[in-house]
Amino acid sequence: MIRALVISALVAIVMSISYAACTPMMAPTAPVKTFRTCDGRYFNDVKGLGSVYHAARADSCKVALEPFDMGAWIEAPLNSHKTKGLRSVVLGCANLTPSAESCDYSGLPGHSVTLTMNFDMATYPDLAVVQRAVLAVRVNDNVNYFTQAAQLRGRQMISDAFQSLGASVTTPATQPGWVTFDITAFAARAINERRNSVSFELSLPCGRSESEVASVAILQAQPKVIVEYK
Repeated sequence: MIRALVISALVAIVMSISYAACTPMMAPTAPVKTFRTCDGRYFNDVKGLGSVYHAARADSCKVALEPFDMGAWIEAPLNSHKTKGLRSVVLGCANLTPSAESCDYSGLPGHSVTLTMNFDMATYPDLAVVQRAVLAVRVNDNVNYFTQAAQLRGRQMISDAFQSLGASVTTPATQPGWVTFDITAFAARAINERRNSVSFELSLPCGRSESEVASVAILQAQPKVIVEYK
């Protein structure tokens, strides 16, 4: 009796697998969400950053994209890790507080912090002809030092090596605190190749004192990629 039940169960499993293998794949019912094409009906959707972004031309469309993942990478000697859910983060290097009355500290020196961001550039239309693209971030303090020293790197996919970006950095006077990095060529390639997880790293070099750090907004005012295209 038990043997018959086992045989029946095995037959049922084989039949269900065979049926699943022969069933045609169903097409997704919901289309992939993308921004509108710029077909002569020019529009702007830069999410409140109209005075931050300076357009390359009038007859184009400008659309801002928010990251789908953000975090702070904390580089420490023995326990480097990623932290999420922060309103802002202090970029740069920080020393640990001396633990002795004499101000001598013989332990590990401290940590450095890097802002990490991921964007789905496949959200832009396949045939978009990029005119200009920037990464905009809100800096809460020490803006002048940040503008001079900030280092932006990006990669198109996980297997790529990071490359230096943002050779042109600007601080629009109309909205103090916002800083833009020019990423035109990098963004154009990402859109053309339909990259759905483009990574950016924003950091400051380790300075000689804690005055060489800067606070950057994360959830307080999310960084955005703004692409102008035709």
